[in-house]
Amino acid sequence: MLQVAIKKRLESDKSGSFNLDVAFSAHDGITILFGQSGSGKTTTLRAIAGIVTPDTGSISVGSEVFFDSATGKNLSIQERRVGYVFQDYALFPHMTAEQNVAYGIKDNGVPGASKLERAKAMLSLFKIDHVRQRYPQNMSGGEQQRTALARALASDPAVVLLDEPLSAVDAETRSLLLDEVIMAQEQAGIPFIYVTHNTAEAIRLGKQVVVLDQGIVRQVGGPSEVFETNLECAD
Repeated sequence: MLQVAIKKRLESDKSGSFNLDVAFSAHDGITILFGQSGSGKTTTLRAIAGIVTPDTGSISVGSEVFFDSATGKNLSIQERRVGYVFQDYALFPHMTAEQNVAYGIKDNGVPGASKLERAKAMLSLFKIDHVRQRYPQNMSGGEQQRTALARALASDPAVVLLDEPLSAVDAETRSLLLDEVIMAQEQAGIPFIYVTHNTAEAIRLGKQVVVLDQGIVRQVGGPSEVFETNLECAD
């Protein structure tokens, strides 16, 4: 289970100060962080990953503490068992699909040959063996997304973070990839935190929905409960 309870004051050239005050728990399954642009969704993901350091609070997965302001503990990005799928995929353009996935595997004494075998297995899981030797610029949007998912899971993470990963693909590809995100989570059996402001995505994927508005959690519940309310958070 992922537990997040953090506060962070942010400064913005456009809107002045922004106070993030977020607390929620996420069990196995897909938890949706839902809200309009600027509500604090991506900042929350970045705090979990270690890219942003909260002012106060704590972040943990099971018994593993990522951050605790009370004790001064703050694991580095490399030390946190986190898989991250960025909105633009963040694949290395000079690496093949296989190399991109292998790069995501933590060292831990794993030899290069074993990393490549693991990468091949992950590409096979997402049915993209055929792009193994292709570079990102020679892949479709769906193939890039699958490669990014494979890389996120290849390192055996404790939690996977997905920041609006399907915003750049067409409707037909998006529908297929939603199924694959669900499949990936079921196989991994770990919490997935999925950022979106798309109601249809949230309803289809979410076991739990956390609604953010101006940096604050406004509601937590199942999709049917959340979207039966009159909150102005539709796409």
